[in-house]
Amino acid sequence: MFVAHGLTPVQVASTLIAWSITGIVLQIPAGAAADRWSRRAVLAVGQAVRAAGFLVWVIWPTYPGFLIGMIGWGVKSALTSGIFEALLYDELAAMDRRESYAQLVGRTAAVSYVAVLAASIGAFLSVSLGYPVVILASAAASGAAALAAMSLPHARAALAVHKALDLTQIRDAAAFAFTHPAIPWVIGLAAVSIAFGGGLDGFWPIYASGTGLSVEHVAIFSGVISVGQIIANMTAHRLRRIPEAGFYLLVLAMGALLILATGVYQPWTIAIVAFVPGLFKLIDVNFDARLQALIPSETRATLGAIKTFVGQIVMTGLLAAFGALAQARSYRVAFLACGLALAGTAVVFLAARRKNGGLDPA
Repeated sequence: MFVAHGLTPVQVASTLIAWSITGIVLQIPAGAAADRWSRRAVLAVGQAVRAAGFLVWVIWPTYPGFLIGMIGWGVKSALTSGIFEALLYDELAAMDRRESYAQLVGRTAAVSYVAVLAASIGAFLSVSLGYPVVILASAAASGAAALAAMSLPHARAALAVHKALDLTQIRDAAAFAFTHPAIPWVIGLAAVSIAFGGGLDGFWPIYASGTGLSVEHVAIFSGVISVGQIIANMTAHRLRRIPEAGFYLLVLAMGALLILATGVYQPWTIAIVAFVPGLFKLIDVNFDARLQALIPSETRATLGAIKTFVGQIVMTGLLAAFGALAQARSYRVAFLACGLALAGTAVVFLAARRKNGGLDPA
């Protein structure tokens, strides 16, 4: 759409950069705001801002308009990531159903994947009606999401907070997290999973294409990955009793699979790497649940935002290194380096666990 309206490659890239920077800069302040004020209101504002951004695209389909819309999308990302999870966990805690968190958050993620796939199909079928129709439908969906957010219950554990937002709150939350004997490792592995899982998502089709698969087979491969991620989110809660060491070994196995597949780099190796994106989802759900169980309600959204912030920073570095390595050598070498990095990270975490001891499952 951006290209169809005359944007240059540099302009398209700058809108994506603006979206990314906005989300990163506002991530932690948004979490802190949700710990001080109504979490459902923060969620609703995020969806409303995205709806407004879509309307700007319809009214002003130029580079400045698209830039404003992408900034609004970045605001929405910051105002939702970690905040819904905090609201959900506190509500479950109030009902003494904390053990249901991993199952519910995993199902929510699975439903969101299905919704994205359905929206993509709908957009494909509707694009003949023109971009404004598709964008207005997206704005309406965001508006409905804002209303849905306002219909959510108040998190009772957080109702009495309502204090002024200041940097002391963020500093105290960070100090609590990073002086805790377990939280830094939970945030660390969760951030690694966010970075590699999210960062490599757009590169798996390139991997498949590089092995010699046709365009049609690459599309099927991408669909298989999406289905695998949905299944992983739906079933991740079944692994909640596995100790941390088990997940570190899982990361080590993922790195080994990627090294093996990239070393061979034949079409059949897509059967190996097709499992990897879903395995990241198993870690995402379970380590989010373990983090929620370790942190107090009054800083829940702030620390959830810190986890996402760390993941985004790591992802940014990963993408920069991956792109540079692929440009200098090849995509195959870049994938191989990712496999080595995953395996190395797992060894570091396993060594640290052996030295400091692990956690009980959440």
